[in-house]
Amino acid sequence: MEHPELRLISRPAGSSKALIFIDGYLSEDKVRDNTLMYAMSNVGWQHSVYQLWWDSGLQVSSLMGLGIGHWHKTKARAERVGRDYLPEIIDNQVPEKNVCLIAHSLGARVIYYCMDAWTENQHSLQDVVFLAGAIRRDSSKDWGYVASKIRGRLINVYNDDDPDLKKLFKLAEFGNNACGRKPIKEYHPKIINVDATSYIGKSHSLTQAFKYLPELVKNGLWTI
Repeated sequence: MEHPELRLISRPAGSSKALIFIDGYLSEDKVRDNTLMYAMSNVGWQHSVYQLWWDSGLQVSSLMGLGIGHWHKTKARAERVGRDYLPEIIDNQVPEKNVCLIAHSLGARVIYYCMDAWTENQHSLQDVVFLAGAIRRDSSKDWGYVASKIRGRLINVYNDDDPDLKKLFKLAEFGNNACGRKPIKEYHPKIINVDATSYIGKSHSLTQAFKYLPELVKNGLWTI
């Protein structure tokens, strides 16, 4: 898949909000529609659901299977999808005016660069949720600036025991941590860091991360 593609999974009658999910590695065939819809049903989401299918260029089952050189090529691809494609795709293909973004793993990098390039025209970004985000949490990223593009919150769900982020990510990023393993360092009133270590445990699994979403709703962090 050379260019990313937005696929509509569900659109209930009268829907005024859109949720767009962006996965990380193997996004082109990894997440089935029913997996995503089951997770959204568990949180009580009753609006439109989309998934961005993009070619991460990975042919391995986890971040641990990547070489360092391939990792940096994949990072560049995720940045390009987020900056050059996703804002325009939303503008042209999503009729709902209010948009919520959820990302897992490298999908967080796609969303970060989408927020960085975002200009509010017909759509507004509501909440953004990162699950096991594979993007650096430090001052190499302008977190306050991208958070200012959101009307709701940037919710960063992190897990200190995530094996992929704990090993390969730190190796590839010269000892620096991902926001999916530690809190985003910059303070901003719209950035909420949520420690899910005891809930998710030693896993980089999307299924496990999805299971944590109802906790965000229950604790009043994510308004659906």
